[in-house]
Amino acid sequence: MRIRNIWFAAAAFIAIVLFSIVSSDAASQKEGFAAKVNGVGIKKTTLDAAVNNFIENQKMFGTAVKEEEKDKLRKDILNELVSAELLYQESQKASLGDLSKDVDSQLGNIKKGFGSDQEFQKVLKERGIELKDLKEDIKKGISINAYLEKNVFSKLSPVTEDEKKQEYEANKDKLDVPDEVKASHVLIKAGEKATPEEKQKAKEKIEALRTRAMSGEDFAKLAKENSEDGSASNGGDLGYFRKGQMVKSFEDAAFGLEKDQISPVVETQFGYHVIKVTDKKAAHTLTYEEVSKDIEKFLIDKRKRDEVNKTLDALKKNAKIEII
Repeated sequence: MRIRNIWFAAAAFIAIVLFSIVSSDAASQKEGFAAKVNGVGIKKTTLDAAVNNFIENQKMFGTAVKEEEKDKLRKDILNELVSAELLYQESQKASLGDLSKDVDSQLGNIKKGFGSDQEFQKVLKERGIELKDLKEDIKKGISINAYLEKNVFSKLSPVTEDEKKQEYEANKDKLDVPDEVKASHVLIKAGEKATPEEKQKAKEKIEALRTRAMSGEDFAKLAKENSEDGSASNGGDLGYFRKGQMVKSFEDAAFGLEKDQISPVVETQFGYHVIKVTDKKAAHTLTYEEVSKDIEKFLIDKRKRDEVNKTLDALKKNAKIEII
């Protein structure tokens, strides 16, 4: 099992999915620390939330984290949290200007993913998060990104056409792709802990929405106004996916549809879905033209990861890091 690398941590993913990146040294002493970075504590509750969030995200893609993998997962995520704290501390020494507009913009984007302010507030309450703390963590993530862009990534040289072509030729044998579908969905939540009454209510709601979609109402508009997941802001668009990337009952339904066809109601562990397939791609070998931009992004991201790792190696040499 491979968790996301430090470049993802540096991109402040933890703030985006609604739990703290780091803890300040003013944190309640009643909460134990998992680590300290130059005297600044990372709370055990922060680490627990990060681990649980990762496990839940894996479930969304039909992958279960095995019990014997959890200790290593916890160590890996703690390492990312330590790295994020180091980068944040370094960002505070740089002149980054006023970031308040960026914070407000990112908070607005997070809210959009919940469909309504009521749902957003409900999630905050369930996870025990104060809005002011969330905004502070978003600011930390933005500070890290701004620091990296200004002081680290600005030194990188552009990717050349020759480099891209060499990468393509070196990996051509890996560019055979299976059948793919592009789909959108509407989700009405009814999780594993939902009561029979809650499930019935959710099922009635999704069936009514399916009837509206089948009568010709705009599917994207229905999803945007009613779907209860993060894809709602994009009209329910899930992009392209292949078999093995989604929960089996969901992907079986999607792959069984023709383009522009709408599915019957599909039940998963997350609730009830109505799916619309918007495009299909038959298995094929990707051409250079198809992947040129992706190769460029891959090479740029690789350079960024390398530079972040070099920066962290230097910071760790002069840092006092305590794993508690």
